[in-house]
Amino acid sequence: MSLPNCLATTQSPSGSSSQLVGDANKLYTPFNTPPNFQPSPFTHKFIRSLGNKFAVETLQESARKLEEKVRVLMNGTNMEPLNLLELIDDIERLGLSFKFEKEINKALLKIVSMENFEDRTRKSLHETALLFGILRRHGFDVSQDIFMSFKDEEGKFKAEISNNVKGMLSLYEASYLSLEGESVWEANAFSRTHLMNLMKEGLMDVKMTKKVRHVLEGLPYHRSCFRLMARQYINRYDKMEPHNLLLLELAKLDFNMEQSSHQNELKELSRSHKELTKVGQLITIIDDIYDIYGTLDELELFTDAIESKDITDQVLHSLTNHHDMLSSAFTIFRLTNDLATSTDEIERGETSNSIVSYMHETSLPEEKVREYFKTLIDKEWKTLNKYLVMDSIFPKSFVEVVINLVRSGHYIYQYGDGYGRQNNTLKSQIESLLEYPF
Repeated sequence: MSLPNCLATTQSPSGSSSQLVGDANKLYTPFNTPPNFQPSPFTHKFIRSLGNKFAVETLQESARKLEEKVRVLMNGTNMEPLNLLELIDDIERLGLSFKFEKEINKALLKIVSMENFEDRTRKSLHETALLFGILRRHGFDVSQDIFMSFKDEEGKFKAEISNNVKGMLSLYEASYLSLEGESVWEANAFSRTHLMNLMKEGLMDVKMTKKVRHVLEGLPYHRSCFRLMARQYINRYDKMEPHNLLLLELAKLDFNMEQSSHQNELKELSRSHKELTKVGQLITIIDDIYDIYGTLDELELFTDAIESKDITDQVLHSLTNHHDMLSSAFTIFRLTNDLATSTDEIERGETSNSIVSYMHETSLPEEKVREYFKTLIDKEWKTLNKYLVMDSIFPKSFVEVVINLVRSGHYIYQYGDGYGRQNNTLKSQIESLLEYPF
């Protein structure tokens, strides 16, 4: 781990020195007054009190019968490809895809093998974008050329598709599955801009306006915590017309069963809290040594000590050749953290974060640095997306764990410092996940 080069007074373009944050000599001075963090509202007493009224054994039998009915529905021969894609999309968003992986892959293979597959992708923007996103999430290396019919001779998305609200919304979500160097990422700004304009001009009905605003103001589905999104989607799906009552009932049953499992796991973890706390404390202590307490000389020695730990040749070789997935994941987590926490840290006198460092190194204002970091996050996500569709030494389950870590970072820091400062929105969403059944 290396420290930024310039955590000091910088020269402005005019040649005069400008202090961005504090005195440069104080940036590495040990911080003797630690921040006054509030205790977590999720105490051991709260965790031990968790429990829902449902008997899991009874729910499992009911869920099994519903699952079989959904499988019959998915394996039906008369369902149109678009209807099948929308069914798969609902299954995913309701948190049920892990139950139907085999059926989903079979359905996707069936769709891409159809004789009129290419003709269908030239006609419906909504169907094409929905298909692109689902295929990539499930490991299919589908080409971005699937969108060619919606682009002009210069490779730009055609203006006439901008009034297709449903299609633009699907295109916006699909853009987050893009890879490095793909022009499909241009769909992100294109669709977002036109959807915002359509809302401002009042060209959508109330329900669609609410749906579009929810998507644009929140995390994109691909970057969200799926279990939390499932809780929210179940509530919305219940009010949608039309909706599949079979899926809705199964989603609620499954959520209650998963919640019961999480509650039991938390209770077990709570009983082992002393050992778990040691691990958490070690991570926090190391973080605080770098951010608050260490002098520059001390940090250099500490870094040397960490880097001196033994590592096998096999592990080193694997990390050398596939380090970009892990590097991208940790970079995103680091940047999402600093974007959310840097303001509070500066107020507390902590200045060892990437935003302050980059401001010193470039003389850019904070607003510009924040925008640049957001583009870096998008860039690193394209690297992660690559591992969804490529063969690597990492099993798909491990890739999903890494990506879920990044998703949790987006969620924790979506509304500010979700780790160091109590946040009512975050608190209520965690409670909805762990405490309140359907």
